[in-house]
Amino acid sequence: MDIFSRTMLAASAEAGIVSSQLTRHLPYLRLNVSPQDRVILVTQLIGSGGYASGEHILMLTGRRLVITRQSRLLNRVRAVLDAPVNEIESMRWSAIPNRPGVELSFVAGGEHFHFWLPTSHPKRMWRIDAHLALVFRRPGVECIPLPKSVIPTQRETMPLSARRPERAPSRRSHSSATLRRTKTVVSLAEALNGPRHD
Repeated sequence: MDIFSRTMLAASAEAGIVSSQLTRHLPYLRLNVSPQDRVILVTQLIGSGGYASGEHILMLTGRRLVITRQSRLLNRVRAVLDAPVNEIESMRWSAIPNRPGVELSFVAGGEHFHFWLPTSHPKRMWRIDAHLALVFRRPGVECIPLPKSVIPTQRETMPLSARRPERAPSRRSHSSATLRRTKTVVSLAEALNGPRHD
C-alpha cells in the first residue's frame, strides 16, 4: 500500500467517513495527487452560496487542497477545487468550541470559498486546527495522533442525569464490535486499492 493510500485510510477513519461515501469521492480526490503524497486531513464540510447543497469532502495533503461535491439531485460527484497549496490565498480559519467546528475561508483561482467543518467533539476540532496550521501557518507544528483513551465517548459527553448505569460488555458484543471494525477497514482498503483477488 502506497503512502497516499495508507494515510488516506487513517485520515478517513479518524473523520468517520464510511467506505461507500469515500468510494464515490476517491477518484476525484486522488486525480492529481502522487502515490507518495501524505494525506494530512480528510473531513466532511458544509458549503455556502452556490455550494450550500450536496455532500462535500475536503482532502489536504502537503501539496494540494482538494474539495469534492456530490449533488443531491443527480448524485454526481465532481471536484469543486483541486489546487496546489501554494496557490491558496487569504486562508483563514476559526475554531468555534461551542458548536463545535471550524469556519474556513480562502481564495483560489480568483474565487472566494467559505465552508463550515462540523466536528463531533472539541478534540477533533482542535486536531483540524492543528492540521491547517501545519500546512498554512506554522510549518514547525507537529500534529501528534490522539490516543483513543483521551477521545471522549458519547456517554462522556452526555449530561450526568441522562446517563444509564454501565453494563459489563459480554464476549459476544466485544467480538461483534471487533468484526464490524475489521469489515470497515477492509472496505476502506478496497476502496483505495481495489478488491483483493486471492
